[in-house]
Amino acid sequence: MVIMANSYKVFISHSSEDTWVATQIARRIKGDCQAECFLDIYDIAKGDHFDQRIFDELPSCSELIALLTPWAAERNWVWVEIGAARALQKRVVGVLYGLKMTDLENERGGMACLNPTNVMSLNDFEAYLSELKRRVKDGVK
Repeated sequence: MVIMANSYKVFISHSSEDTWVATQIARRIKGDCQAECFLDIYDIAKGDHFDQRIFDELPSCSELIALLTPWAAERNWVWVEIGAARALQKRVVGVLYGLKMTDLENERGGMACLNPTNVMSLNDFEAYLSELKRRVKDGVK
């Protein structure tokens, strides 16, 4: 599906304990790739219905990136967001930080939502940015 380059939006799923790292990811996506980001701390106002805002926003996003840390792995909303994005047939990319894929599989059944082809280490984030920049430039989801 071809989209307008300036309408490419990345939904960033994370745990509240990982807010600083999530904001750095958003900063790089916006600055390096010229894509929009949906990040709860900026895009959900106090008093909004959190769940409704999530489900209203996901359809307009081009892809979801999930920051998967020990805290995020325990947060049900991260898994709900991943599952919802998959149901909407969005690109889903997991970013491991402080975890391995085997940790997610053994403790959380991570392979049900993710597989090794769409998971990377935070150390590989530069490669993701290069790929994302190309998707944004080409206007392809």
